[in-house]
Amino acid sequence: MQIELEGPGTFAIDVVGVSRRQDVLARVVERDRRGGRTVTIDVTLVLEDTNPHDANAVRVEIEGDLVGYLSRENARRYRADLAAAGQPAATVGCKARIVGGFETSSGERAHLGVRLDLPALSV
Repeated sequence: MQIELEGPGTFAIDVVGVSRRQDVLARVVERDRRGGRTVTIDVTLVLEDTNPHDANAVRVEIEGDLVGYLSRENARRYRADLAAAGQPAATVGCKARIVGGFETSSGERAHLGVRLDLPALSV
């Protein structure tokens, strides 16, 4: 079952590990950017219990492609919130913004990042 969450519009939760998935992000940005520097898109948060580095990992996907993860701390909080809501194994959809990719003063391209619009996570 997938639950759709609407955040407060702050896009305050950073996704980690995106530096390894720049190709996926660049493809989405090239397709969806319409003259702006920021792309707002739907993402899916998927529990990844079998992750060899963190049994509490939460992956972030765009159209089924992995783009990064919640930080360890945010993943722990997110899972606690799901459990408290009675949905400990739910897949969640939310809005995200792909930011960056602009040209720096030295002429290089800044990395693309992803920020999620989720309700405040518990402490």
